[in-house]
Amino acid sequence: MHEVPAFGIEARRWTVVFHRRAENWFFAAIAMGEFKHVSAFAFIPELGIWTIYDVGFRRTRLIHLAETDHAKTILGNIVKGNCTVTVETGAGCLPLMRAGLFCTTAIKHLIGARSRALRPDRLFRHLVAQGGVVRDDGSREAADRRGSEPGCRAGAGTADAHR
Repeated sequence: MHEVPAFGIEARRWTVVFHRRAENWFFAAIAMGEFKHVSAFAFIPELGIWTIYDVGFRRTRLIHLAETDHAKTILGNIVKGNCTVTVETGAGCLPLMRAGLFCTTAIKHLIGARSRALRPDRLFRHLVAQGGVVRDDGSREAADRRGSEPGCRAGAGTADAHR
């Protein structure tokens, strides 16, 4: 364990999870596109914890997990069948405020992304275009469902899901 500065510690790299399934039919319908929800997780080595950030219509969840096999199982279940993009947080030239607080805008705000995306699919394309590292656990399954190419491009990059 490292010494924690008085002002705290902020995660600098987030893994954004693009979920292919929504909580219910209504959320699936308004999301349109392949991805129905977006959340994020990060590892904070100074504290030895994982942080999960998940904004829904009902509430925002901020979950902290000690670095254990149980945490790796939970994170594995979150990414299973979904697509992830790992990005470094941005801090420069951000707008004075953000409109709305729902999953897509909340994740943009969390990672400091300058994007006009209001839906998960658009945020995914933006993050990949900005050099985000893609890992897709459900690309083959998604391609089978759609009968076309996966949402995540092959060769778009690789990520270590745990750091």
